[in-house]
Amino acid sequence: MFLLLCLSVTGQQPSHPFNRLSMKDGLASNHVYSILQDRKGFMWFGTAHGLQRYDGRKTVMYRSPAGNARYVPGSNINQLLEDTSGLFWIRPDGEVGLFNPETFRYQKVAIHTLREVPPRADYRLFQTSTGAVFLLITRYGILYFDPKSNAFVEDNSRIQLPPDWKPINMTEDPQNGDYWIGCEPGLAIFRPSTREVFYKDHNPHHHPLLSDKQFHQPFTALFIDKQQRCWFTTWPSINEAFYCFDIRSNKLLPFTAGLEDRDNVYGELHRYFQHSKGGIWASGLMVLHEFDSTQHRFQRIRDEHIDDFGIRFEKVWQMIEDREQNIWIATDEGIFIFNPERQFFHTTSYSWFKGAVTSKRLALKCIVEASNGNIYGGSWGWGSFSWDADLNAIPNNIMNSSIADKDRGYYLQWSMYEDSVNHKLWIGCQSGRLIIYDLKTRQSSFYIVPSIDEKTIRQITRDENGNIWLGTQYGHLLKWSADAGYGGGFIKGFHLAANFGTIIIKLLPVNNHLWIGTHNRGLHKFDMSSEKVIRTYHSKLSEGQSLQSDIVNELMQYNDSILFVSTGQLNKLNTRNDSIQIIGAEQGLPSSSIGTLVKDHDGNLWIGLMNGIARYHPIRKSFTLFTQKDGVINGNFECDLLKRNGDVVFGNPHEIVVFNPQNLYIKAPPLEVQITDFKLFNSYLPADSILKLKEVKLEHTQNSITIEFATLSYLQRDKTTYFYMLDGLEKNWIRADLGLYANYSMLPPGNYVFKVMCRNADGIDSPNITTLKIVVQPPFWQSWWFITLLAMLVAALVYMIHRFRLNRVLEMEKVRTRIARDLHDDMGSTLSTINILSEMAKMKVNNDAAKTGEYLNKISDNSSRMMEAMDDIVWSINPSNDSMQRITARMREFATGVLEARNIEFSFRVDDQVQDLKLNMEARRDLFLVFKEAVNNLAKYSYCKNADISLRVIDHTLLLRIEDDGIGFDPNNADSGNGLNNMQKRAQSLKGTLQILSKPGKGTTVLLEVPAT
Repeated sequence: MFLLLCLSVTGQQPSHPFNRLSMKDGLASNHVYSILQDRKGFMWFGTAHGLQRYDGRKTVMYRSPAGNARYVPGSNINQLLEDTSGLFWIRPDGEVGLFNPETFRYQKVAIHTLREVPPRADYRLFQTSTGAVFLLITRYGILYFDPKSNAFVEDNSRIQLPPDWKPINMTEDPQNGDYWIGCEPGLAIFRPSTREVFYKDHNPHHHPLLSDKQFHQPFTALFIDKQQRCWFTTWPSINEAFYCFDIRSNKLLPFTAGLEDRDNVYGELHRYFQHSKGGIWASGLMVLHEFDSTQHRFQRIRDEHIDDFGIRFEKVWQMIEDREQNIWIATDEGIFIFNPERQFFHTTSYSWFKGAVTSKRLALKCIVEASNGNIYGGSWGWGSFSWDADLNAIPNNIMNSSIADKDRGYYLQWSMYEDSVNHKLWIGCQSGRLIIYDLKTRQSSFYIVPSIDEKTIRQITRDENGNIWLGTQYGHLLKWSADAGYGGGFIKGFHLAANFGTIIIKLLPVNNHLWIGTHNRGLHKFDMSSEKVIRTYHSKLSEGQSLQSDIVNELMQYNDSILFVSTGQLNKLNTRNDSIQIIGAEQGLPSSSIGTLVKDHDGNLWIGLMNGIARYHPIRKSFTLFTQKDGVINGNFECDLLKRNGDVVFGNPHEIVVFNPQNLYIKAPPLEVQITDFKLFNSYLPADSILKLKEVKLEHTQNSITIEFATLSYLQRDKTTYFYMLDGLEKNWIRADLGLYANYSMLPPGNYVFKVMCRNADGIDSPNITTLKIVVQPPFWQSWWFITLLAMLVAALVYMIHRFRLNRVLEMEKVRTRIARDLHDDMGSTLSTINILSEMAKMKVNNDAAKTGEYLNKISDNSSRMMEAMDDIVWSINPSNDSMQRITARMREFATGVLEARNIEFSFRVDDQVQDLKLNMEARRDLFLVFKEAVNNLAKYSYCKNADISLRVIDHTLLLRIEDDGIGFDPNNADSGNGLNNMQKRAQSLKGTLQILSKPGKGTTVLLEVPAT
């Protein structure tokens, strides 16, 4: 009866390990009024200082710029709802609005009331199963949201209330869609299918909650669960009253006991909540109660001494369940999170001590599972404890002896081992004390072990021959021979086998060898037959054969060739080749504080740490850490046990932690990775908007980005490994060890695909790879159109150079052809004439002197003309004569030589603009020859006394004018001859016109017009 009483009393405070989020974790305020999980999995918090988003690792604040109504107000966010389109309904102080999580924009929704709202009225948003949104204004009425007018309006056709009834709260019956509305005069039920409202004055179906006068009170809390039970609270004149009504049977159920338990502190119950697994919770001011379905009563949950796993609050504002069945509690002390369905680590600190159950400090040092099915533990100062197979405390009489009472050394226990053949429990104690407890007779024998100078017995084990080995605090290694038996010669069975001069921390028998872990002297391989050390492992051996430290804390045999040795870090010893692999922080070991090692039935290692429990998978070489967030409240484990049923038991100075490893394996794949944020340089961009794009296009100057990601799993966030890769830049997956982000600086232009995936603690990958296409556009000088244009320009330039060279070649060819033609025509014919005349002169030289002289004169004339023509050719091709100054100078020189010889007075005028003209070689020669022919004709045929020559530029035209006062001629009847024809041809080559104006007795004018450049 005493045990049952103790368990009943302690059961009133169920133990849930709560994880807390507060301002130190990024909350804007510890006053959190509302919580919402959106369809993607993000958690949204409405706090006293505005709206925040949480992805499991960090919070993002959505602050409002001063005076900007398009942003969420930075004041109290009292309520959050998500509608069917993904928009958020937000209820700040005194208003309601819609928030778009993709654009971060907020739009205030008008509230149209027909009369004045009472000053103490509260606003409460309510969303029905059909998606309709209502605004309940306490002490006023219920308004309907009209999408057409974007406002809440009074519409009695949507929900009807009895006349003058003011609503307090409302809920929806999930079975038939009825609206249950708690009002000040009592309960009203509106049935949308028939447009009827039922209440105390209209109760045709005789509903007991409407007809019974005890319920004609204000309904301050109202909720209908999945089992068709209506949980509600009324407020008569003095105290709250709590009820549970079964809608199916129309009966009240006695399930509300315990809700009044508030430690004599004033409180108010404001709301009920149901978990998906059926659990019912009540919350409010100083109220957080859990319904115990086995006892049909509520149990209060609160811890005045808040720590990393407790809960304390003044007021609970809201409770919600996320998609992983975690419960989130919004309070005035921050947010508390726990999962009632994943309490896989069971902790107990209740034990029997001298006929009574105690919950004091256990200070366990050792623990074993005996052959009788019970579990025994040795403690420092409290003696021996015992539990049944389910870890329920049971009494034992191990310490019930006057010897034990007189000698406190027997209560200071360090080691425990069962000789399962003889069913004897060996308990090693302080000062060389030893207890032998007979599990069959339940009698204890007390001894002082000889040969160890009354030193503490730290370790006890048994070899395959039945001999018992003991190790002490001062390094004594004793062997008890099984041949001595448990009778009168028991003490004579001990003898000192060795002394290691330091603490023997661990003894592990393997075949015929005893592995001995010591303090500061390494690990020894001891031959039990010869009683000699055959090998010592320490930290000063060669690489690959050295321990990480000489302090051995724990030993465990993994198989016939592998030992795991704890020296703070994990050492994997291969006994066949004496190689040692050190497994530390670089390999993923969560902490260098290994206290215990256990191998489960699946071959995984369970490691007791200072900060929790870790699982090591030797094949995948991966670690998984379980801490307070998972229910491991305390660490610093000093003893361990693998039960026959597969359960693992770890003990520490505070309690025993029991768990089944199978429950901690996750067979389901992890959630898909979500891209939570996209940062360009130091500015965050709306991630939701970016993810809707087919590809993210960035300018070449926007090439420094940070992509943040997470699975949005709050249950497995610390047990998930992430891998990412930027396809187009990286070829292999990169493990995200430093944080859940990928940073890329100075990305070169190109097309990329960012890929990210995750893997849970059991090696299962996420079902899909999350991708994001990114295009860093090149600068215009690297774009395809610019490169194409540049290629075309280069091709055009090459073509122009080619054409220029070709034209130069053609021009040179033309020059060569012209020179050849001129030499052939002028020089060739003249030389032929000279040759003929010289032959004729030779023939006549002796016979006809006069004829010979005539021939010589002709030869002289032809030679002069040939020299003159040659001079013209040489002058025309000389580059130094390219300027108009040289042309006009030669023209003046030629005119002077010809006209002065004929005593003709002439003037030669050249405008200054003429000197700026550029003529090529052909044009220069043609212009000069036209001028020369005209001057020669003037000198030979005009018989003039005066001549006027001018060169002018008028309207981009070069005008050459040669005028005389000679006899003139009639151009129509004149013989044009070769001279005039050549002049016309040369004028055409110059793309100009040649006019010869003359009349008999009126003189002659030659006018050449050439386009000027």
